[in-house]
Amino acid sequence: MSSASPIQIPSRLPLLLTHEGVLLPGSTMRTSVDSARNLQLVRSRLLKGTSLQSTILGVIPNTPDPASDAQDLPPLHRIGTAALAVQVVGSNWPKPHYTLLVTGLCRFQIVQVLKEKPYPVAHVEQLDRLEEFPSTYKPRAELGELSEQFYKYAVQLVDMLDMSIPAVAKLRRLLDNLPREALPDILTAIIRTSDKEKLQILDAVSLEERFKMTIPLLVRQIEGLKLLQKTRKHKQDDDKRVIAIRPLRRVTHTPGTLEDEDEDEDNDDIVMLEKKIRASSMPEQAHRVCVKEMKRLKKMPQSMPEYALTRNYLELMVELPWNKSTTDRLDIRAARVLLDNDHYAMEKLKKRVLEYLAVRQLKSSLKGPILCFVGPPGVGKTSVGRSVAKTLGREFHRIALGGVCDQSDIRGHRRTYVGSMPGRIINGLKTVGVNNPVFLLDEVDKLGKSLQGDPGVPARAPLHAEWDPRINEPHSGGGWCELQKCPFNKLIKD
Repeated sequence: MSSASPIQIPSRLPLLLTHEGVLLPGSTMRTSVDSARNLQLVRSRLLKGTSLQSTILGVIPNTPDPASDAQDLPPLHRIGTAALAVQVVGSNWPKPHYTLLVTGLCRFQIVQVLKEKPYPVAHVEQLDRLEEFPSTYKPRAELGELSEQFYKYAVQLVDMLDMSIPAVAKLRRLLDNLPREALPDILTAIIRTSDKEKLQILDAVSLEERFKMTIPLLVRQIEGLKLLQKTRKHKQDDDKRVIAIRPLRRVTHTPGTLEDEDEDEDNDDIVMLEKKIRASSMPEQAHRVCVKEMKRLKKMPQSMPEYALTRNYLELMVELPWNKSTTDRLDIRAARVLLDNDHYAMEKLKKRVLEYLAVRQLKSSLKGPILCFVGPPGVGKTSVGRSVAKTLGREFHRIALGGVCDQSDIRGHRRTYVGSMPGRIINGLKTVGVNNPVFLLDEVDKLGKSLQGDPGVPARAPLHAEWDPRINEPHSGGGWCELQKCPFNKLIKD
C-alpha cells in the first residue's frame, strides 16, 4: 500500500438526495436534479464554486427530496457516498433541471444535520480509507482466504467474457491493479444487481461483511452466464459481448455502470457486420479499409453523427457485388433472333452488338464497349439498351442524368458530410447485385453546371478510352470497384 497518508474528505458536506440508483465508491452514476433543495445545491455549490473542495458532495440514496422548500426534510439514510461532481449539464425544457455525472470516492456516516435550507448540510464521519494506489500495487496477503475466494470468482467471471472487447480487457486489468478492498464495490456496480442489493453493499461498513455479501452475487452471475451459454452455443464466442456485464463508462481510474438493452442489440448487429466483412470477397485494399473503420466503429459512441455514417459505409461495402457476375450468352444466332424480335431494322446497331459477341468468343478479357445512341425522343434508344442487356444475358440499369448539376451525385459524396451517399454508378452496382451489368447513361447532353462542379466529368470518365477501368468514389474511401466488365450505353436526344 502507498506510504502516503490517507486522504480525508471535508467534515461538512452538502447532501444530494436521490431516490433512484445507488452510487458505490469507485463507480460512476448519472442522476437527474429537478427538486428544490437539489437545484439550490447545484446552483450555489457546484456552479459558483471555484475550488476542488466545492465539487465534493455527499450522495444520500433511498431518500426522495421534497418538491418544495416548505416541506420538511425526510429521514435521511444513515450511510452515504462522498462523490466528486465530474460534469454538470443543465436544461430548461420541459422544466429547469440538471444532470450530474458523479464518481464515488468513499463511504461516510451522517453524524448531525447542520442545516436544511437552502440545501441540507451535515457533519459527517468518513468510514473508508481513501488513498492513492500506484499502478504497481500488490494485494495484501493479510486480507485472508475470503478475499482470495472473491478474487477467484471475479477472475472466473471476467475470463468467461470476450477479451477482445476493450471494456472487458480494461476490467481484467483493474482486477490485477486495484487493491482487493475496492473490488467488491466496483464489481457490484458493474454486474446486474438491484438497487436493494447495492444498498446492502453500501451499508456493509466492514470489509469482511462486504466480501461475504458480494461473493453470492458473483456466483449467481457466473451460473446465469453458464446457463445462457448453453442455450446459445450456435452463436459461438461473438455473443459473449452481450451477456453478464454491462458496458463500462470511460473514466480515468474507475469503471462506470451505464447500461442499456438497446446497446446489446446494436452490438449484435455490429458482430454480424464484422462477420460479413470477414466472409466478403472484396479486394485486399478495400478489406483493409473496412477493418480499420470497424475498429473505429467499436470505439465510437452511438450518439456521434459519425457513427451512423461509418456504419452505413460498412454496410454498403459488404453489399457490393465484388465477385458476383452473370454468365454471358455468346450465341450469335440466338442473339440475332432476339434482336430481330425486339426491334425492326436498325441493322447497323444489331451488327455492332453481334460483332462484340463474336470478339468475346475469341477473347474473354475485353473492356466493356461504349455505344452512343443519338435521336429524338420516342425512337427506342432506351429499349435498345435493354435489348442489348437481354441479348448478353446481363442485368440492366438505367441512370437518368437529365438536370443533374452536382458532380457528387455521380461521383459520390465525401463521408465527412452528414447524409452522404454513394454515387449513381456504385449505387447501380448495389441495386442490380452483379458486377457486370449493362449501364445506360440517359440524357448525358442535359447535364448542367453549378458551383458544385461539372457533373459531366465523372459521367464521361468511364467512357474514356484510356481511363483506368476502376472507380474509386470519395464515399467508398479506398474501395476500388472494377468496371471493365460493364458495357456503357450513352443516349443523346436531339
